[in-house]
Amino acid sequence: MVDPDKIGLILWEVITLLTVFLGGIGFVVLRRKASGRPAFTERDRQFFFGPRKITVSRTKFLINFSTAVFLCLSINMLEFLILGWLGPALLTMVVLITSLGLVDKLLF
Repeated sequence: MVDPDKIGLILWEVITLLTVFLGGIGFVVLRRKASGRPAFTERDRQFFFGPRKITVSRTKFLINFSTAVFLCLSINMLEFLILGWLGPALLTMVVLITSLGLVDKLLF
């Protein structure tokens, strides 16, 4: 159960995280619109909602997946210990960028 004294802090951090996330999406949309491109392209739709195109063997994929999970967990714990005092919004951004980079290099 959440301590009633901490509910205000949790609500504030949720608002901050949503602002960072939605602000990032809005920035990408504005940048694309300013350069004359559509906000969401067919390539974006295929990337998020299309079928997965993994062409490696199942064993190699499981090894790469296990490596990605282990590296993400260990590096994210280090990031939490080093950058945790800066706040959850910045920490979430760093964790997402690191995790996406690792997964991109190891699985795709």
